[in-house]
Amino acid sequence: MSTGEPPKLILPGQSTPTANQQLHVANARGTVQRTVTVAPGRTDPGFYKRLITQLNPLRQSTRAAMAMSGIGVAALALDVAATLNLGNPFLFYDRREQWKEMAGLLEASRSDLWRSYFDDISPNWKGAAVETLQQYVRFNINGLYGQLAKVSEAMSGTMHGQYKQVLGYDLSVFGLYATSAPILRSVAAMSAHPVGKVALMAQVGLFMSAAGNLVKQFADVYNSYEGELNKLELKLNDVRGAFYRSGNPDMGARDLHLTPNIEDPSMVDDYWIPVGGEAS
Repeated sequence: MSTGEPPKLILPGQSTPTANQQLHVANARGTVQRTVTVAPGRTDPGFYKRLITQLNPLRQSTRAAMAMSGIGVAALALDVAATLNLGNPFLFYDRREQWKEMAGLLEASRSDLWRSYFDDISPNWKGAAVETLQQYVRFNINGLYGQLAKVSEAMSGTMHGQYKQVLGYDLSVFGLYATSAPILRSVAAMSAHPVGKVALMAQVGLFMSAAGNLVKQFADVYNSYEGELNKLELKLNDVRGAFYRSGNPDMGARDLHLTPNIEDPSMVDDYWIPVGGEAS
């Protein structure tokens, strides 16, 4: 169906969110502690749906020509393999943005915690508790935030790479059918003549070669994705190993070897001493 306008394949990233949303942060008892304004979610611009809609008529005419060539079974198998592997690049685009935002939030939280200690705690208090808190913030929390930010950045980069590869594959498939369908349709119209039949078989053979290359391209995309995820899993193992006993979260965090006296309310004045004051 034609509307008189050229086809529009709007790529992920070209849509504009319309409204903000609110996230209500609650404690373990379900009481709302604060409300955060969250940027609106990204809307799928419909690239993948439009691609499939415009691809289907091209596939139909291509498959009809394949059937008339006499070698349609093998060609149809490649047709199915190439088009079955089409994917929606927006899914990877969206995850890229989510991980990128998470990396920014982690860095902001790390900086907030760091500044809270050195702006509010360190100038006003001294004592064993303050020194212990500084060690915990510097060597545990700060390091954990840093490691998690690196993983988030790497995940965002991986999702960006997959977004580009999936988008490239989709456009390659669409380009193959867009260029092959008119030629196959024209040659198929002459297939009643022996010369036309030979020409059709030759053209279908060229299509099969190109479709086979697309199937290999998809295999490369898949293997690349698996390789990147394997690298990220190794990075997460490093994080678990640094902050959990034996690298197992179920075994709990690594022991900070804190004295139990620090939790004794009667000794709080011995561990938290105001700057310029004395322990009572």
